[in-house]
Formats: sequence, structure tokens, C-alpha cells
Amino acid sequence: MRRRCLTLCLLLALAACKEDDDATPDGGSTSDGGGTSDGGGTSDGGGTSDGGSTSDGGGTSDGGGIPDGGGIPDGGGIPDGGGIPDGGSTSDGGTHQEPPFTRLTLDGTANELQPLALAVGPGDVLGVAYFSRVTPTSADYEIRYIQVDNGQVSATEKVATVQRVYGLSLAFDSNGRPAVAYLGGGSDQSVFWLQSDTAVAFRTGSNQWTESVAVRLSNEALSGNPVSDSGFLVGLNPSLVFQGTQAIVAYRDGHNGQFPQQDWAGSDLEAVTGAPGSWSPRIVAAGGNNRQAYGGHISMVMADGQPALVHDQMFGGADGSGANVLFQRRNADGSWTQPLQVQSVSNTQRGASLAWDPMRGFGIAVLERSVNRLTFTECTGTTATECTVAADWTTPDPVYESGTGGWYPSLAIDPRTHEPSIAFYICSYTAGANENSCKPSDDELRVTTRSQSIWREVLVDSEGGWMPKMAYLSTGRRVIAYRLPANGSLMLALER
Repeated sequence: MRRRCLTLCLLLALAACKEDDDATPDGGSTSDGGGTSDGGGTSDGGGTSDGGSTSDGGGTSDGGGIPDGGGIPDGGGIPDGGGIPDGGSTSDGGTHQEPPFTRLTLDGTANELQPLALAVGPGDVLGVAYFSRVTPTSADYEIRYIQVDNGQVSATEKVATVQRVYGLSLAFDSNGRPAVAYLGGGSDQSVFWLQSDTAVAFRTGSNQWTESVAVRLSNEALSGNPVSDSGFLVGLNPSLVFQGTQAIVAYRDGHNGQFPQQDWAGSDLEAVTGAPGSWSPRIVAAGGNNRQAYGGHISMVMADGQPALVHDQMFGGADGSGANVLFQRRNADGSWTQPLQVQSVSNTQRGASLAWDPMRGFGIAVLERSVNRLTFTECTGTTATECTVAADWTTPDPVYESGTGGWYPSLAIDPRTHEPSIAFYICSYTAGANENSCKPSDDELRVTTRSQSIWREVLVDSEGGWMPKMAYLSTGRRVIAYRLPANGSLMLALER
């Protein structure tokens, strides 16, 4: 532990030394989607947050793979604090110089490829939440938390113990208190769904976490439709943000968690707002009538005081590949806009990544898994009524389409340059590989950043990076949490 603390102190000191004179912290945390926060914490996948943003940990049931990540430029004219020369990264597996990131092992005992989440709180406090099996033969998984504060790495803390692993999300409130959203609570007499509620655990002190069940039943977010208002399975693949100290959790309502039509095709996307002892759930997109399988994978951010999100459609189960990219944002009166299909995608793998920046607006990164094509699209509108019609969004820009890669993208927007960056995982330099046949010698975690309309890549880790999550520090430097594909070790990469 002593060596790990000293190592990270050195890393953070290095980042601070490289900060510009004009790098002015914004008084809050930055999100890995970029931009600034007016008092809340941020997390992976979001743009700027004014009170917190989501770190969507994805949803695998028993060890499925979910990589994604963040991005940095290769020297294409980005001001200091944004661009670092890339050392000759190529898209076809060419020779790389030493990556511009320093890497550190956070938890070498974590030995499964399970979801994780990253967030940055006020004062550049880092938080990482992740699942870890208790023993190799146990059915129990611990949700664990590690915090890095002023260069000091905390001991591992246990947040909760669960048996069903269907995503987690991490964010800080405006007071710097972290919280983790996940599928928790009780079984509601289900044999399989030993956890079936939307749960949020709040950190009340060092190694002290208190779980609050925000939603227990489908009929708590009333839609008036008997299919949507029936069932007990709420809280799948949650995404958490904060508006000040008020938590907002978007989640999938899978009703009774069993039947293809009434439960999975008829699933709803819902959101609950509040705090322990006072929660208010609401329908975001009801699937009971139209069987559109809403809320498969969710990425939510705060945008100018209101939450906005993207989700996909997941037919046939609680976990798996999604389809299409749907965008919605909350209105000032608490209602939500109708689902807008921003992009037609046959296989999103584990969903799209959303970011927001007060200068640029919204950006979305998504993979078309059927052809391994990673794209970026954006809506430059910054008012509360824009981005809700298809004409507001740009034509998808191809970012990466070589071999078997571009997987599990994570989008971030630089708070200084306001340019998008995307991190992604490369499984193989050749086409046709699948999630269970990635070539270890080809494994790579890369980030790509747009500069003057050109996407430029750099290498983060030549051993790969499974399920990486990226955030910006107030200095403009990036930090990425991820797992090594070979053994599941939990890693942290800090931009030099």
C-alpha cells in the first residue's frame, strides 16, 4: 500500500506540474465526458455536469466483457493541457512509442472481467467502483470502492454484496459524497432475481456505506398501462447523476424478468429522483404498449441543470447486445421528451456513450458491432429545446473501422478545447474476431481525439483495457480506470 500511495502521489504531482497557468479549476468536478461541473461529481461517459454525471458500468450477468474508454490528441494543434504527441500510433497495429499515460495497479486481486465505474468529485477526488467475486467458487460478488484523494489511495471498501451483476454507476454529489447505484434490495420472492430493486448506496464515512432502496415495484412509476405497471424487477443497468445533493437514477424496468414480450420487449425506461427516505420515480419511455424494449443500456449526463440520456433497445433478455441509439432529455417541468432515434444501429454491443459540453452541446459515440465501425455524431445546440429532432444531429462521422476494434466506446469532451475524445478497445488487428477470441498480442486500449476535423489516436496500454472508464481532472488531464483482459486486474492510467 505504501508503494502504491507514493507512486500515485508522484503521478498526480507530475500532472500538476504540467498544468498551464491558465488552467482554472471550475469549482467542481469534471466529467469524463468533459466540460465543467458547478458543484457535483462526474463520471465516465458524460460531458460536463452541473451536479454529477453517470459512470455507467455496463451490465454483464456473469463475467461478460465490456470495454470502453476515453481519448487524447496526438499533437494536432491542441493547446497545452489537451494535446500530447502520440508517439506514432497506427490503426493497423504499427509500432508505438511509450504511451503518454502512466499506469498503476489499483487491485491486483480482482480477477474477473466485471463492470466498473469511475467518477471525479470536487477537488479532483477520484472514485472507482467495481464488482469482485468474493471467492472463486462463491455466488457472491462484492461491490467495492477505492478512492484517491490528494494522491493517497484508500484501502478497498465494501459497498454491498450481491449475487446478480447487472451494471453499476458512480457519481459524487455537490458536497463531494460518492454514491453507487446498482441492482440491489431484496428478491420480492423471486427465485432467480435475488436482487430486484433500484438501490443507491451512499458513503457516510470512511468504509461506511448505507443502502437506500429507491424503487421496489414497477407500479411506483405509473404509466397507466397494465404491462408497464406490473412487476418487481426494477433497477437494471442503472445510470446515476446528481443535481446538487439530489440523486437522479435512470434504470430499466424489466417487470417480472422472464418473458420475451411482456417483460423484455415491454420493458420501460424510468428515472427516480430524490434522496434516502424521499424518492420520486417517473416514466421516461414506456414500452408496455409498443414493445420497443427501452432502456437496454443507459448513459446519462447533466446538461445545463437537467439530465439527458441515450439508451438502446434490448430485446430478449436483461443483458446482451442492444440496437439503435435513442436520445431523451428532461424538461423543466420534470417530464421527458419522447424517444428520438438519433442513429440506426443493428448491434450497439453494450450501448452508446453520451457526453455534453456547454460550448459544443451533446456528442454520442457508438459502435456498429456487425462491421466494427465506431462513429461519432453531435448536436451543437445548447438550449433546453434543441437536439430533440433528427435534423439537429450531424451525420455520423466514422472514427475507427479496422480489424476487430472500436469496441465499447467511451466519449469525453475536453473542458478546455471542447473537442471530443473516444476511448476504445482493440480485440484483434484482423477482422472476424469475437468477444471470446481476442488475441492477447493484439489487445490494446487506445484513445482518439478530434483535432481540426481529424481523428488522431494514441496508445494507452499495450496489454489492452477491458471496460475502461475515463474522466478529466480540473487540470485538463485524463484519468482512465479499466481492467486487464488477461487477468481482470483493476488498473488506473493517468495522462502525463
